[in-house]
Amino acid sequence: MKNERRDFLKKTGLLGIGGFISPFSVFSENQQKRFQFQQNSYLIKEACVLSMDEEFGDFNSADVLIENGKITRLGKNIEGPSYTEIINAEGGILIPGLIDCHWHLWTSLLRSMAGDSAEEGYFKMTARYSRLYSPEDMKLAATYAIAEAVHSGITCISDYNHNARSPQFVQASFDAMAATGIRGHISYGTYRDLPDSQPTDFKGINELKQFIDSNSKYKGISLGLGSRSVNYNNLEKDWKHARDLGLRITIHASSNESQKGQITSLFKKGLLAEDVNIIHGNAITPDEIKMLEDTGTSLTMTPYSEMRIGYGLPKINELYEANINCCVGIDTTALTGNAHLLDTLKMLQNLANANAKDEFYLHPKEVLKMATINGAINLGIDKKTGSITPGKSADLVLLKKSDINFSTGNKPYHLAIEAALQENIDMVMAKGKILKYDGKLTGINAKDLIIQAKNRFAEMEKEIN
Repeated sequence: MKNERRDFLKKTGLLGIGGFISPFSVFSENQQKRFQFQQNSYLIKEACVLSMDEEFGDFNSADVLIENGKITRLGKNIEGPSYTEIINAEGGILIPGLIDCHWHLWTSLLRSMAGDSAEEGYFKMTARYSRLYSPEDMKLAATYAIAEAVHSGITCISDYNHNARSPQFVQASFDAMAATGIRGHISYGTYRDLPDSQPTDFKGINELKQFIDSNSKYKGISLGLGSRSVNYNNLEKDWKHARDLGLRITIHASSNESQKGQITSLFKKGLLAEDVNIIHGNAITPDEIKMLEDTGTSLTMTPYSEMRIGYGLPKINELYEANINCCVGIDTTALTGNAHLLDTLKMLQNLANANAKDEFYLHPKEVLKMATINGAINLGIDKKTGSITPGKSADLVLLKKSDINFSTGNKPYHLAIEAALQENIDMVMAKGKILKYDGKLTGINAKDLIIQAKNRFAEMEKEIN
């Protein structure tokens, strides 16, 4: 097996990669060109395929042909062109790339920094550090988060940037996503010390939109509005402006009991629609659930951060039983500590069964939908990704069944949600490019990235103290 891997890496040009990161910048254009993959055709052989496509269904053993970044064939005994690279996935479980629908990437340098007192709490702590960031720090933090995301099987991230002090602070996430090769959506928000009297920066939003729309390197990464709070005086004006620009809208609402009724407020203003992503919603009421159903509004749960900060438990049972597009996210590793999204899905399944007092209440396939096809619907990209479907982008995760914790059993959905750890993620592919192989990142020098993140955090610590 090791020799097969070595041969594969030699053919693809991955063996011996040491670059992409220098002491001065996380990514260099010359290094990006140097380490581009040498082929664009792969054939994944004999994988257990969980397609998340109801028409194609699942396969105990099937092949997947990938050409020019897209899935072109799915079935048995497929043969590709002569130049196709073969990936032997026998015994492995192939799932769509995971989609995280809510993450504040810039806070990744502040891992587990939410402390044990009001002054050290998440909001005050991140407010203090946020003032120290430069656009370069924003890119470093985003790259650091994305590297962990890829390691965890995430191929698409919705980044809510609420340290958006200028267009350059938001462009940093676009640059990090483009350099690492993932798909994404970036919401242009505000920043913690922005006065309520100061209007939303639509001048900057327009400037950034024109820039990214004219640059092909940002293909597959979209811009949205990170909305101000439900109580903001000019909320309706902001949303109209965003919709005139074709921007999807993300808003934190009804996150805890003190914010109860916020979703109702949005509904009464006629703001809810399919282009809206409600974040948290732990205090959602039965009437508000019906409001989301009627308007096609998505809701994203981030259970680990919600529980850690004291927002209470997600309303997983009520939401699952409704006709709502439910999604999941990491939110911030300042609260969650890590970005293992499969573990988040496991927790949601277990919580739902515990609430229902029923071992069979929520099937693991239903929670996997939340991080695949539901996430794609949320971001308006379900025609492009979210399932293993011919014609869609090759955004894929291969779980190997050769580790001690992941080696027996024949129920693939249960194994993927209940047993899989990050180290079982053997391969991650986004837009047809292999970003992780044999359990290792292929396009990022993780050691150098960690050093840069640790050094910058240490410098911030000195500035804070």
